[in-house]
Amino acid sequence: MTRRERSWILAFAGVALVLRIPIAFWSPAHIAQILGDDAFYLFSIARNLAAGLGPSVDGHHLTNGFQPLVTLLYTPIFWLSGSDSWLAVRWTIVLNGLIAAASVIAAAGVAHALACVNSRALTRFSPAIIAAFLWTFSISLFYQTTNGLETGLYSLLLLAVMWWKIERPNSPAIFGVLLGLAVLARIDAAIFAAIVLAFEIWPSVGARRRYKTALVAGAVALLISSPWWIYNLVYFGSIMPTSGQAGQIWPSQIADSISRLIQTLDNITLVIGYIPDGFDLLQRLIVGILLSITICVTVRGTGIAAKLKSSASTLAPLAIFSGILVIYYTFFFHFPHFIVRYLQPLRVLWLIIVSITLPRLIEAYANLSPTRRRVTAIFAFTCLLLSVAFAANRYMALYDKTERPEFYDMGAWAAEHPSDKIGMLQSGLTSFLAPNIINLDGKVNAEALRAHQEGHLARYIRNEQILYIADWKPFIEDVAEMCRKDELFFDSVGMVGHIQIMRRRVRSLPATTLGMISPRSVN
Repeated sequence: MTRRERSWILAFAGVALVLRIPIAFWSPAHIAQILGDDAFYLFSIARNLAAGLGPSVDGHHLTNGFQPLVTLLYTPIFWLSGSDSWLAVRWTIVLNGLIAAASVIAAAGVAHALACVNSRALTRFSPAIIAAFLWTFSISLFYQTTNGLETGLYSLLLLAVMWWKIERPNSPAIFGVLLGLAVLARIDAAIFAAIVLAFEIWPSVGARRRYKTALVAGAVALLISSPWWIYNLVYFGSIMPTSGQAGQIWPSQIADSISRLIQTLDNITLVIGYIPDGFDLLQRLIVGILLSITICVTVRGTGIAAKLKSSASTLAPLAIFSGILVIYYTFFFHFPHFIVRYLQPLRVLWLIIVSITLPRLIEAYANLSPTRRRVTAIFAFTCLLLSVAFAANRYMALYDKTERPEFYDMGAWAAEHPSDKIGMLQSGLTSFLAPNIINLDGKVNAEALRAHQEGHLARYIRNEQILYIADWKPFIEDVAEMCRKDELFFDSVGMVGHIQIMRRRVRSLPATTLGMISPRSVN
């Protein structure tokens, strides 16, 4: 790269870090609102690992419902922070900021390696700088890599695998290390690793077969990831984590999954823009169709297709992997609200494609007639303005401190009732704040998962002597209905925001004798 390119890339990497650092100084309630619920499963497990209690959310029951690599990175932070768990959470935000900065550099490296920068026009509009800019300011990437989960580290390792494959094709051992770490970052990447190694054995037309690279890299990747597979098989009898199994048993509507898929594809395509949450399925579908037409018209006659064909050996494994994820998480997984995160590889792929093809578009624009140039400029400016406006709205939402997250308040309420066991489906934040919270959806609780699979969730709740169940009203009422079929009754006793709290009926006493929880009692 030129000195100019390196300077811009490092500057964007610094901006990516700086954008995330202020979050570490916010109040615990606001940090919880930004990070979301699932991140606190990882924090609880890291805290218990640091305390010598093993990979457990509650400190008593082992779990494999988490992604191991990022949790292991968090563990020393919790050990160094001692009893101040929120100090540890703040430092994990800094760590993810550093990972985001490294990802900016890696994205630029991949774009530079894939792009041809021999012509003057392409040198002026560097794919590496474009990639660094887009990775830094994409609101979609910002949300997915600043949620406390594995997504940022996962993205970095996917980029590292592609970068190393291009730049160091004759270093299979390090290539295998990166593949193994990618698998530990997110278990889905085992499929990606298999596809990448298959391309080494059956390469694209004109390339030679690289049996040694595939064998060495595959063996090293398997060696690095094997402790996780062994742990799963020995303690849980399956290589699939409980979080993955839980996503297959809870009911959902296919329309919800398709709606989430369309929303995700729209937002991925816009790169730095964001479709407002208020858009319904039809509106999102219309946006998607318009984007598809625009892409087809833009690509035609610009030479972009030929450029992508020359990069196929590097991009094809990620494209195939992304297609598999789209099919599985849309039609075979029942947590549709996770699709936007689980399709992160597609987000990475599209950003790289845009980065290496945008210089061609700029070059083609310069050759248009004056009239077509004006029309194209107006259209592009309008799209950019709308995208930036929506994205700015999402950024500003980060700084809205007028509302406290209801799960934070629920955790505070649970901490005030330490002797009562409380079962929740979404229990990440609440169990981080109060040890008497028990997970019921099975993502991090193998016993609850097994009970639900066997149709005995009520029996599990009875055996665990759970006094309260709580969650969003529609969710927890479904659990209460399951319990009623097994002669276990729960009555609503109050609300915390949208969270309904239900108390187990004792000796069939009417609900009015149990007392009601006032929302005002939650600080």
